[in-house]
Amino acid sequence: MKDLRDLCLREMANLEYFVMEESDRQVKKWGIQKRHAFEWLAYLVEEMGELSQAISEAEYREGPIPEITKEAIHVATLALKIAEMTRFQE
Repeated sequence: MKDLRDLCLREMANLEYFVMEESDRQVKKWGIQKRHAFEWLAYLVEEMGELSQAISEAEYREGPIPEITKEAIHVATLALKIAEMTRFQE
């Protein structure tokens, strides 16, 4: 896999669409959840593990690059949900 160059989030509008789509998918699957901060952290770490696996597969086994994107969107979605919950608590 070639080196990845930082695009300085110039594609944020496009990424926002994918994050919202993933958020909707999660809510449809799990419903609205209320969890302790450490549970949210555990979910985030699990998603990071899946991202790590996707990168390793792409790097060492010619795995699909789109899998990296998918897992990165999962990480971003959950990280943003945590930021939202801690920034805008009820």
